Amino acid sequence: MDLSEVDDRADWRQVRGLYQQMSSLLSNPTGPDELPDIIAGALALRLGRVFAAYTGREEKFGDDLLTIMSDVDGITADPSERFRHLYADERFNSLTPYRQDNRKRRRPKPFEAAIETCRRIRDLNSLRNVMAAARVSTAGILGGSTTYGRFYNVKGAPSMDSAASDIDLMLIVPDVKEISALCESLMHVSALDGDSVRLFASRAKAHEALRGETPEGDLLFSQKIPIWKTTPDAFLASPGIWPQYDVSIHIATIDLFYRIILENVARIKDNTGVEIFDYRAEPPLSRYGARGFNGVDNWVNSASYPVDRGYAWRVQVFDTKEERFKPGLHQGLVMPQFEIRWDDEPLSLRVPIANFKWKVLERLRDERARRPWEVQHLSLCHPRFSIFAPHVMREVDGFSIES
Repeated sequence: MDLSEVDDRADWRQVRGLYQQMSSLLSNPTGPDELPDIIAGALALRLGRVFAAYTGREEKFGDDLLTIMSDVDGITADPSERFRHLYADERFNSLTPYRQDNRKRRRPKPFEAAIETCRRIRDLNSLRNVMAAARVSTAGILGGSTTYGRFYNVKGAPSMDSAASDIDLMLIVPDVKEISALCESLMHVSALDGDSVRLFASRAKAHEALRGETPEGDLLFSQKIPIWKTTPDAFLASPGIWPQYDVSIHIATIDLFYRIILENVARIKDNTGVEIFDYRAEPPLSRYGARGFNGVDNWVNSASYPVDRGYAWRVQVFDTKEERFKPGLHQGLVMPQFEIRWDDEPLSLRVPIANFKWKVLERLRDERARRPWEVQHLSLCHPRFSIFAPHVMREVDGFSIES
């Protein structure tokens, strides 16, 4: 591909310059034993800015990035070979964050992280378009590594080590009746695993019957659906890279979602908490970690019981035992980016989400005043804070609590 055509589509100068710096460090025999995180983070930030020019053309972004990186590294093989070379870039293999035996989690190579990010955003947009075409009213809240690790920590190729990064998507619907229409729309997404979608639809009927059996009269509806399991993704077909990952969907009615984001709570007080029930397809955890603003893990015991086609899991939305706010798993899908991908009529979540963010930040200010000697940050209460992209960490912890 002609480099002038790539430069006509977007301003790639900063990406090229940062990748040239990274490549020089990796290729220099007297260079550092480790690649500074600040460089990988800066590249991820700039990739995200360029990506904004490719809305609706996510695969073209991947093609252009391949052209830019290949030119910097002087790779002249055919496109499929160049793609495979950059995706599995062996120059990173000896660096601690990128090693497959890293006890925490292997960080993907920059090209891999970029390709896997744009695939997920492409697929997310496709899901939204299918639901919109079917006139299903939803709001989409994006969580997981596609928010806090975009272009930095989104992993593919499960055959290389562990499972590929999920899409963590919370869907809000006006009422429970909309869930059936949502399921029907997913039937038309050929990339989704058909057996899982059919299970999803059958569980939606069971969910409607189960709602009245919980103390709150409502429950979240969750399930993982594999994507690109039986259908090839043309983007990865030519280089021969395994395309499958999971879409983790969590559906809440607007009333239940308001409970999760504390819409009816004036402020977050001490020794309080909220619990909900989550209708899951697979056996849930018997305990899980919840962190305060100080980053210290607290193990929370949870209970579940089998129901038709799944399990009802009693899980905390949050608690403030020991005078420390600890968000639960589902608030962790909203935090730390509070990213609304869309909110179709009649749903409008911009103000409620902002209201939730300010309540959390006011609670952070209260806890800092009580313990001024501690380091307390919004990022530290998230279970994945250690793998946030550096610029996301700065942004999250730079929110002004005086605003």
